[in-house]
Amino acid sequence: MKAIYALGNSKTVFLFQSIGIEAFLVTNEKAFNEKLKELTNAKIIIVAETLAPFLSDSQKYEKETYPIILFLPMEGKESGLGLEQLKKDVEKAIGIALLRW
Repeated sequence: MKAIYALGNSKTVFLFQSIGIEAFLVTNEKAFNEKLKELTNAKIIIVAETLAPFLSDSQKYEKETYPIILFLPMEGKESGLGLEQLKKDVEKAIGIALLRW
């Protein structure tokens, strides 16, 4: 199995397959959380920002080293959630805030 996966709620998630990332289409909260549980070997999971509210066990993923969950805008609408989470993760990893905007 691969170490990087992408989850999205529209067919745009399949664009990740063109660069070798296995992609899954999930349309509801139950399917999203079930797929996350299946991806036990994942190192990085790329998730559409629109699916962020479905992440029911976020505390678990914050404490673990892997998987790293990256939220990206896949629907053309950027909420800033992905960049804000990346900023927090970098600060947590190295102890200082490098990213400022």
